[in-house]
Amino acid sequence: MKKLISNLCSHLKSGNDLILASIVKSSGSTPRSSGSKMIVMRDGSIDGTIGGGLIEALVQKAAAQMFEDSVNKVVFREFDLSNELAANADMICGGHVEVMLEHLPADENTIAVFAAINEALKMGKHAVLFTASENGEVKERQAVRPCCQLPDLKCVEEKHATEQLEDAIKSGNPVLKELGGLLLTTEAFIPQPDLYIFGAGHVSRPTAELATSVNFRTVVLDDRADFANKERFPKAAEIRVLDDFNDCFAGLDVNENSYIIIVTRGHMHDKTVLGQALATPARYVGMIGSSKKRNAIYDALRDEGIQQNQIDRCYCPIGLSIGGQTPEEIAVSIVAELIKIRSGG
Repeated sequence: MKKLISNLCSHLKSGNDLILASIVKSSGSTPRSSGSKMIVMRDGSIDGTIGGGLIEALVQKAAAQMFEDSVNKVVFREFDLSNELAANADMICGGHVEVMLEHLPADENTIAVFAAINEALKMGKHAVLFTASENGEVKERQAVRPCCQLPDLKCVEEKHATEQLEDAIKSGNPVLKELGGLLLTTEAFIPQPDLYIFGAGHVSRPTAELATSVNFRTVVLDDRADFANKERFPKAAEIRVLDDFNDCFAGLDVNENSYIIIVTRGHMHDKTVLGQALATPARYVGMIGSSKKRNAIYDALRDEGIQQNQIDRCYCPIGLSIGGQTPEEIAVSIVAELIKIRSGG
Protein backbone atom coordinates (compact mmCIF):
# COMPACT_ATOMS: atom_id res chain seq x y z
CA MET A 1 0.00 0.00 0.00
CA LYS A 2 2.82 2.41 0.87
CA LYS A 3 4.42 1.94 -2.55
CA LEU A 4 1.08 2.15 -4.36
CA ILE A 5 0.18 5.47 -2.73
CA SER A 6 3.65 6.83 -3.46
CA ASN A 7 3.27 5.87 -7.13
CA LEU A 8 -0.24 7.36 -7.22
CA CYS A 9 1.14 10.67 -5.94
CA SER A 10 3.86 10.64 -8.58
CA HIS A 11 1.31 10.15 -11.36
CA LEU A 12 -0.90 12.98 -10.09
CA LYS A 13 2.01 15.37 -9.63
CA SER A 14 3.06 14.62 -13.23
CA GLY A 15 -0.34 15.82 -14.39
CA ASN A 16 -1.80 12.37 -15.09
CA ASP A 17 -5.31 11.70 -13.88
CA LEU A 18 -6.11 8.07 -13.06
CA ILE A 19 -8.73 5.64 -11.82
CA LEU A 20 -8.33 4.24 -8.32
CA ALA A 21 -10.11 0.89 -7.88
CA SER A 22 -10.70 -0.32 -4.31
CA ILE A 23 -12.44 -3.40 -2.97
CA VAL A 24 -14.96 -2.01 -0.50
CA LYS A 25 -16.85 -5.21 0.29
CA SER A 26 -15.95 -8.88 0.00
CA SER A 27 -17.55 -12.10 1.16
CA GLY A 28 -16.83 -15.77 0.71
CA SER A 29 -13.62 -16.91 -0.94
CA THR A 30 -12.11 -14.07 -2.98
CA PRO A 31 -8.59 -13.48 -4.34
CA ARG A 32 -8.18 -10.18 -2.45
CA SER A 33 -9.90 -8.75 0.61
CA SER A 34 -11.59 -5.43 1.38
CA GLY A 35 -9.23 -2.49 1.17
CA SER A 36 -7.13 -3.89 -1.70
CA LYS A 37 -6.37 -1.25 -4.32
CA MET A 38 -5.27 -0.90 -7.93
CA ILE A 39 -4.45 2.11 -10.11
CA VAL A 40 -5.55 2.19 -13.76
CA MET A 41 -3.85 4.64 -16.11
CA ARG A 42 -5.26 6.13 -19.31
CA ASP A 43 -3.24 3.70 -21.44
CA GLY A 44 -4.86 0.78 -19.60
CA SER A 45 -1.77 -0.16 -17.60
CA ILE A 46 -2.20 -0.96 -13.93
CA ASP A 47 -0.31 -0.72 -10.66
CA GLY A 48 -1.28 -2.88 -7.69
CA THR A 49 -3.87 -5.64 -7.78
CA ILE A 50 -7.41 -6.38 -6.69
CA GLY A 51 -7.27 -10.07 -7.54
CA GLY A 52 -6.13 -10.52 -11.12
CA GLY A 53 -7.92 -12.31 -13.92
CA LEU A 54 -11.52 -11.54 -14.74
CA ILE A 55 -12.08 -8.90 -12.04
CA GLU A 56 -9.16 -6.77 -13.13
CA ALA A 57 -10.04 -7.10 -16.81
CA LEU A 58 -13.61 -5.91 -16.16
CA VAL A 59 -12.36 -3.09 -13.93
CA GLN A 60 -9.93 -1.96 -16.64
CA LYS A 61 -12.82 -1.90 -19.12
CA ALA A 62 -14.97 0.16 -16.72
CA ALA A 63 -12.03 2.49 -16.07
CA ALA A 64 -11.58 3.15 -19.79
CA GLN A 65 -15.20 4.32 -19.95
CA MET A 66 -14.75 6.51 -16.87
CA PHE A 67 -11.86 8.36 -18.52
CA GLU A 68 -14.31 9.40 -21.22
CA ASP A 69 -16.87 10.66 -18.69
CA SER A 70 -16.70 13.71 -16.48
CA VAL A 71 -13.85 13.98 -13.96
CA ASN A 72 -14.38 13.21 -10.26
CA LYS A 73 -16.86 10.41 -10.86
CA VAL A 74 -17.37 7.50 -8.45
CA VAL A 75 -18.97 4.24 -9.58
CA PHE A 76 -19.48 0.86 -7.94
CA ARG A 77 -19.26 -2.54 -9.63
CA GLU A 78 -20.24 -5.88 -8.11
CA PHE A 79 -18.66 -9.18 -9.13
CA ASP A 80 -20.09 -12.60 -8.33
CA LEU A 81 -17.28 -15.15 -8.45
CA SER A 82 -19.64 -18.09 -8.10
CA ASN A 83 -21.60 -17.58 -11.32
CA GLU A 84 -21.13 -19.04 -14.78
CA LEU A 85 -19.06 -16.10 -16.05
CA ALA A 86 -16.48 -16.59 -13.32
CA ALA A 87 -16.46 -20.35 -13.83
CA ASN A 88 -15.76 -19.92 -17.54
CA ALA A 89 -12.81 -17.72 -16.67
CA ASP A 90 -11.36 -20.42 -14.36
CA MET A 91 -12.02 -18.32 -11.26
CA ILE A 92 -13.11 -20.87 -8.66
CA CYS A 93 -12.99 -18.61 -5.60
CA GLY A 94 -16.77 -18.61 -5.16
CA GLY A 95 -17.07 -15.27 -3.36
CA HIS A 96 -18.52 -11.82 -4.01
CA VAL A 97 -16.76 -8.48 -4.23
CA GLU A 98 -17.82 -4.88 -4.67
CA VAL A 99 -15.33 -2.47 -6.22
CA MET A 100 -15.36 1.32 -5.97
CA LEU A 101 -13.80 3.14 -8.93
CA GLU A 102 -12.82 6.78 -8.48
CA HIS A 103 -11.67 9.12 -11.22
CA LEU A 104 -8.88 11.12 -9.57
CA PRO A 105 -8.10 14.40 -11.31
CA ALA A 106 -4.54 15.72 -11.21
CA ASP A 107 -5.67 18.90 -9.48
CA GLU A 108 -4.31 20.72 -6.46
CA ASN A 109 -6.82 19.37 -3.94
CA THR A 110 -6.52 15.71 -4.96
CA ILE A 111 -2.73 15.91 -4.98
CA ALA A 112 -2.77 17.45 -1.48
CA VAL A 113 -5.13 14.78 -0.12
CA PHE A 114 -3.04 11.82 -1.30
CA ALA A 115 0.24 13.56 -0.47
CA ALA A 116 -0.99 13.77 3.14
CA ILE A 117 -1.71 10.03 3.16
CA ASN A 118 1.67 9.32 1.58
CA GLU A 119 3.49 11.41 4.17
CA ALA A 120 1.66 9.73 7.05
CA LEU A 121 2.57 6.25 5.80
CA LYS A 122 6.22 7.28 5.38
CA MET A 123 6.21 8.37 9.03
CA GLY A 124 4.63 5.09 10.13
CA LYS A 125 1.37 6.84 11.06
CA HIS A 126 -2.28 6.10 10.31
CA ALA A 127 -4.26 8.16 7.82
CA VAL A 128 -7.98 8.15 7.06
CA LEU A 129 -9.51 9.18 3.72
CA PHE A 130 -13.05 10.53 3.52
CA THR A 131 -14.85 10.65 0.17
CA ALA A 132 -18.32 12.22 0.09
CA SER A 133 -20.24 11.64 -3.14
CA GLU A 134 -23.73 12.32 -4.41
CA ASN A 135 -25.26 10.62 -7.45
CA GLY A 136 -21.83 9.41 -8.51
CA GLU A 137 -20.15 12.82 -8.23
CA VAL A 138 -17.45 13.50 -5.63
CA LYS A 139 -18.43 16.48 -3.50
CA GLU A 140 -15.53 16.43 -1.06
CA ARG A 141 -12.33 14.54 -0.25
CA GLN A 142 -10.32 14.90 2.91
CA ALA A 143 -7.44 13.03 4.54
CA VAL A 144 -6.73 13.26 8.26
CA ARG A 145 -4.23 11.79 10.69
CA PRO A 146 -6.47 10.55 13.53
CA CYS A 147 -3.70 10.93 16.11
CA CYS A 148 -3.78 14.72 15.73
CA GLN A 149 -6.75 15.67 13.52
CA LEU A 150 -10.52 15.30 13.44
CA PRO A 151 -12.52 15.33 10.19
CA ASP A 152 -13.86 18.72 9.19
CA LEU A 153 -16.08 18.00 6.20
CA LYS A 154 -18.32 20.73 4.87
CA CYS A 155 -21.12 18.44 3.73
CA VAL A 156 -21.10 15.87 6.59
CA GLU A 157 -21.82 16.34 10.28
CA GLU A 158 -18.76 15.86 12.47
CA LYS A 159 -20.35 13.10 14.56
CA HIS A 160 -21.02 10.93 11.48
CA ALA A 161 -17.50 11.42 10.16
CA THR A 162 -15.95 10.68 13.56
CA GLU A 163 -18.00 7.50 13.98
CA GLN A 164 -16.92 6.24 10.58
CA LEU A 165 -13.30 7.14 11.29
CA GLU A 166 -13.35 4.97 14.40
CA ASP A 167 -15.11 2.10 12.59
CA ALA A 168 -12.63 2.18 9.69
CA ILE A 169 -9.58 2.10 11.96
CA LYS A 170 -11.03 -0.65 14.15
CA SER A 171 -12.08 -2.92 11.27
CA GLY A 172 -9.30 -2.08 8.82
CA ASN A 173 -11.93 -2.13 6.06
CA PRO A 174 -13.66 0.64 4.08
CA VAL A 175 -16.85 1.89 5.73
CA LEU A 176 -19.75 3.14 3.58
CA LYS A 177 -22.79 4.96 4.90
CA GLU A 178 -25.74 6.71 3.29
CA LEU A 179 -26.42 10.10 4.87
CA GLY A 180 -29.54 11.44 3.23
CA GLY A 181 -28.65 11.60 -0.45
CA LEU A 182 -24.92 11.59 0.33
CA LEU A 183 -22.63 8.55 0.40
CA LEU A 184 -19.69 8.83 2.79
CA THR A 185 -16.86 6.36 2.20
CA THR A 186 -14.18 6.16 4.89
CA GLU A 187 -10.92 4.24 4.42
CA ALA A 188 -8.11 3.75 6.92
CA PHE A 189 -4.55 3.55 5.62
CA ILE A 190 -2.60 1.54 8.17
CA PRO A 191 1.23 1.73 8.10
CA GLN A 192 3.55 -1.23 7.98
CA PRO A 193 3.92 -2.75 11.44
CA ASP A 194 7.34 -2.23 13.00
CA LEU A 195 9.34 -5.40 13.63
CA TYR A 196 12.17 -4.92 16.12
CA ILE A 197 14.78 -7.69 15.88
CA PHE A 198 17.17 -7.71 18.85
CA GLY A 199 20.29 -9.55 17.76
CA ALA A 200 22.00 -9.44 14.37
CA GLY A 201 23.29 -12.99 14.16
CA HIS A 202 22.78 -15.91 11.79
CA VAL A 203 19.02 -16.29 12.44
CA SER A 204 18.11 -12.62 12.37
CA ARG A 205 19.65 -12.06 8.94
CA PRO A 206 17.23 -14.25 6.90
CA THR A 207 14.41 -13.34 9.29
CA ALA A 208 14.84 -9.63 8.57
CA GLU A 209 14.97 -10.18 4.83
CA LEU A 210 11.90 -12.42 4.75
CA ALA A 211 9.90 -10.19 7.12
CA THR A 212 10.64 -7.15 4.96
CA SER A 213 9.40 -8.99 1.88
CA VAL A 214 6.01 -9.60 3.55
CA ASN A 215 5.53 -5.96 4.52
CA PHE A 216 7.03 -5.53 7.97
CA ARG A 217 9.13 -2.43 8.63
CA THR A 218 12.23 -4.11 10.01
CA VAL A 219 14.55 -2.56 12.59
CA VAL A 220 17.68 -4.51 13.61
CA LEU A 221 19.41 -3.80 16.94
CA ASP A 222 22.67 -5.21 18.30
CA ASP A 223 25.70 -4.07 20.28
CA ARG A 224 28.14 -5.28 17.60
CA ALA A 225 28.76 -2.93 14.68
CA ASP A 226 30.42 -5.68 12.66
CA PHE A 227 27.10 -7.59 12.75
CA ALA A 228 24.54 -4.77 12.74
CA ASN A 229 25.28 -3.02 9.45
CA LYS A 230 23.82 -2.36 5.98
CA GLU A 231 26.06 -4.94 4.33
CA ARG A 232 24.44 -7.73 6.32
CA PHE A 233 20.94 -6.20 6.41
CA PRO A 234 20.51 -4.29 3.13
CA LYS A 235 16.69 -4.36 3.24
CA ALA A 236 16.23 -3.31 6.86
CA ALA A 237 14.47 0.03 7.30
CA GLU A 238 16.75 0.91 10.20
CA ILE A 239 19.82 -0.50 11.96
CA ARG A 240 20.85 0.56 15.45
CA VAL A 241 24.16 -0.23 17.11
CA LEU A 242 23.62 -0.20 20.88
CA ASP A 243 26.13 0.43 23.64
CA ASP A 244 24.59 -2.58 25.37
CA PHE A 245 21.15 -4.15 25.82
CA ASN A 246 20.34 -2.19 28.98
CA ASP A 247 17.66 0.40 28.20
CA CYS A 248 17.61 -0.92 24.62
CA PHE A 249 14.07 0.39 23.97
CA ALA A 250 15.06 4.02 24.51
CA GLY A 251 13.94 6.10 21.54
CA LEU A 252 11.80 3.33 20.01
CA ASP A 253 8.13 3.99 19.27
CA VAL A 254 6.78 0.60 20.35
CA ASN A 255 2.98 0.47 20.16
CA GLU A 256 0.08 -1.99 19.84
CA ASN A 257 1.01 -2.53 16.19
CA SER A 258 4.65 -3.44 16.92
CA TYR A 259 6.35 -6.84 16.89
CA ILE A 260 9.47 -7.82 18.85
CA ILE A 261 11.84 -10.72 18.14
CA ILE A 262 14.61 -11.59 20.60
CA VAL A 263 17.50 -13.53 19.04
CA THR A 264 20.61 -12.18 20.79
CA ARG A 265 23.85 -14.13 21.19
CA GLY A 266 23.31 -15.16 24.81
CA HIS A 267 20.80 -16.10 27.51
CA MET A 268 21.56 -13.10 29.70
CA HIS A 269 21.08 -10.66 26.81
CA ASP A 270 17.81 -12.38 25.93
CA LYS A 271 16.60 -12.02 29.51
CA THR A 272 17.61 -8.36 29.61
CA VAL A 273 15.71 -7.59 26.42
CA LEU A 274 12.68 -9.71 27.32
CA GLY A 275 12.24 -8.01 30.68
CA GLN A 276 12.02 -4.65 28.90
CA ALA A 277 9.91 -5.98 26.01
CA LEU A 278 7.20 -7.24 28.36
CA ALA A 279 6.76 -3.69 29.68
CA THR A 280 5.79 -2.46 26.20
CA PRO A 281 2.33 -2.66 24.56
CA ALA A 282 3.77 -4.64 21.60
CA ARG A 283 1.34 -6.94 19.84
CA TYR A 284 3.91 -9.74 19.67
CA VAL A 285 6.97 -10.65 21.73
CA GLY A 286 8.90 -13.76 20.67
CA MET A 287 12.16 -15.23 21.98
CA ILE A 288 14.28 -17.95 20.44
CA GLY A 289 15.46 -20.85 22.59
CA SER A 290 14.75 -24.24 24.05
CA SER A 291 12.18 -24.97 26.73
CA LYS A 292 15.00 -25.33 29.28
CA LYS A 293 16.39 -21.89 28.43
CA ARG A 294 12.90 -20.39 28.42
CA ASN A 295 12.06 -21.75 31.86
CA ALA A 296 15.33 -20.51 33.37
CA ILE A 297 14.74 -16.99 31.98
CA TYR A 298 11.11 -16.98 33.11
CA ASP A 299 12.15 -18.02 36.65
CA ALA A 300 14.70 -15.21 36.77
CA LEU A 301 12.14 -12.64 35.59
CA ARG A 302 9.62 -13.79 38.19
CA ASP A 303 12.32 -13.36 40.84
CA GLU A 304 12.71 -9.78 39.60
CA GLY A 305 9.01 -9.13 40.14
CA ILE A 306 7.58 -9.54 36.65
CA GLN A 307 4.08 -10.97 36.83
CA GLN A 308 3.14 -14.28 35.23
CA ASN A 309 0.42 -12.72 33.07
CA GLN A 310 3.11 -10.54 31.47
CA ILE A 311 5.46 -13.49 30.96
CA ASP A 312 2.62 -15.41 29.30
CA ARG A 313 2.68 -12.86 26.47
CA CYS A 314 5.99 -14.25 25.22
CA TYR A 315 6.07 -16.74 22.34
CA CYS A 316 8.85 -19.17 23.18
CA PRO A 317 10.09 -21.33 21.57
CA ILE A 318 9.56 -18.84 18.75
CA GLY A 319 7.93 -19.65 15.42
CA LEU A 320 5.48 -22.19 14.09
CA SER A 321 6.49 -25.81 14.48
CA ILE A 322 7.51 -26.86 10.96
CA GLY A 323 10.66 -28.83 11.79
CA GLY A 324 13.08 -26.13 10.61
CA GLN A 325 16.78 -26.63 11.32
CA THR A 326 18.78 -24.13 9.26
CA PRO A 327 18.69 -20.37 9.93
CA GLU A 328 16.65 -19.90 6.77
CA GLU A 329 14.12 -22.55 7.78
CA ILE A 330 13.85 -21.09 11.27
CA ALA A 331 13.28 -17.67 9.68
CA VAL A 332 10.37 -19.11 7.71
CA SER A 333 8.79 -20.49 10.90
CA ILE A 334 9.24 -17.16 12.72
CA VAL A 335 7.82 -15.02 9.93
CA ALA A 336 4.94 -17.46 9.45
CA GLU A 337 4.05 -16.89 13.11
CA LEU A 338 4.25 -13.12 12.63
CA ILE A 339 1.89 -13.33 9.66
CA LYS A 340 -0.50 -15.51 11.65
CA ILE A 341 -0.64 -12.97 14.50
CA ARG A 342 -0.94 -10.04 12.11
CA SER A 343 -3.91 -11.66 10.37
CA GLY A 344 -5.69 -12.27 13.67
CA GLY A 345 -4.65 -15.84 14.35
